[in-house]
Amino acid sequence: MPKHVVVIGGGLAGLSCAYEMAKAGLNVTVLEREDRVGGMATSWSEGDVATAGEPGTDYYCWDFGPHRFHTKDKELIRHVEEIIGDNKVPAKRLSRIFMRGKFFDYPLSLKNVLRNMPLWKIAWILLDYSWTRLLDVTRLKKFDESHFQGWVHKRFGKTLSDMFFVEYTEKAWGIPATEISSDWASQRITLLNLRDTIIKTLRKPGGKNTPRTLVTDFIYPRTGGIGELARGYERRIKEMGGRVLAGSPAIKIHRNGNTVTKIEFRKKGGGSEFVTGDEYISTIPVTAMAKSVVPPAPQDVAKAIRSLDYVAIVFVYLKVRKPQVSPDNWVYLPQKHLTVHRISEFKNFSKCCAPPDKTLICAEITCRVGDDIWKADVDALRKIAVRDLCEVGLLKEDEVEDAFTKRIPFAYPVYDLDYERHLKKTMAFVHSLENIKSGGRQGLFRYNNMDQSIEMGRLMAEALASGSAIDHESVATERELFEYGEIGTSDDDLPAPAPAQEEK
Repeated sequence: MPKHVVVIGGGLAGLSCAYEMAKAGLNVTVLEREDRVGGMATSWSEGDVATAGEPGTDYYCWDFGPHRFHTKDKELIRHVEEIIGDNKVPAKRLSRIFMRGKFFDYPLSLKNVLRNMPLWKIAWILLDYSWTRLLDVTRLKKFDESHFQGWVHKRFGKTLSDMFFVEYTEKAWGIPATEISSDWASQRITLLNLRDTIIKTLRKPGGKNTPRTLVTDFIYPRTGGIGELARGYERRIKEMGGRVLAGSPAIKIHRNGNTVTKIEFRKKGGGSEFVTGDEYISTIPVTAMAKSVVPPAPQDVAKAIRSLDYVAIVFVYLKVRKPQVSPDNWVYLPQKHLTVHRISEFKNFSKCCAPPDKTLICAEITCRVGDDIWKADVDALRKIAVRDLCEVGLLKEDEVEDAFTKRIPFAYPVYDLDYERHLKKTMAFVHSLENIKSGGRQGLFRYNNMDQSIEMGRLMAEALASGSAIDHESVATERELFEYGEIGTSDDDLPAPAPAQEEK
């Protein structure tokens, strides 16, 4: 009899893992909390897809904010094209930052910066950076690199850092930059300093060594949104005899000593059921996974788990009576007097995502579960989003014809100054369980991207199918160019307050 592997979490890491295991002849069962697979790479649609993109169509589709699949790995490209088939369009990334009343290209372009920024400001940034380098080289000042603010101040000078890095980060995370670990910066900023920034702005690299932020070409489904990738996995897993149980949240992970014995999950119709496997994979938030283990973790571990935090996101969707709001895939709004921190327009990923004479905008607002933004109703959130977009100059209030919202409780893992020691203790407990692996963005409390989540899932599958010792956790540990608040995929599968709620 082939091994039976139970996968907790139907996001991209869990589904790619289950798909590859099914191809290798293993029996697989996937448990997904929501009523559809995909995790944070889920999509929704309404209207007649057969008329998508045509005049008079009523078809819309939308994601949890912007998602783009891109990779330098040809095998991974082939793998994804195998899943989505012909339902794809080539797309080019265009994104900007609205800052001080101007739109700046992102990644930066010299021509755009010179046009938008006063020469005195540019001169001040260069002078500030030169002074900072002098202080550092002569050791007249010791920069505290333990936190995000000190890390970027040392490398870019206070003026540029506060304008470009610090303000957005504080807004998105809701805490001061001095309380955010420098791990966040070192993981996401490969620019060495302002000099390196200028060089890459003047001469953008190409080829296999191009930093991820500078990659413009990507793949996106023609219809159905980025969720077509997750749904493609689901179809193929079922075709190979695997089970994908959506709307079936795992509620307890039972163990005998260090061996997981069964998973208890909630059935759609009520009550609970058990599923037993030879091996187990978890791609849900590692905090939720560790909390669900029975008998529970020791008290010191339980305390560490409770100390790990997440930023939540409320997504406000606006149906707009005009063909396009901006040419961008997404626009960052770093200034703190604006509540929305990023907007995206799905028609700029695929023209079929909304009718030709209308468009659909997604406005993201970060928050914490249970705070005023999280609890706000759709009317209040609509007013906030419309107010901000009107101020930016992208909308007029009477152009908005409808609004609805969705919420994600586990969006950004919070890298506060103490997160590392809490995470080490939590992961040590998880690693002590002999027949369960935790992976994916949420399973490792890590900011990996969509391609990396998929690759991590495939490596976990290869390890189980071949019996080899493959280190899936090494994926996405390399340094990445700072992606101004980019969100990849997440797998939010154990019970959490108000998961993926929608209001109209």
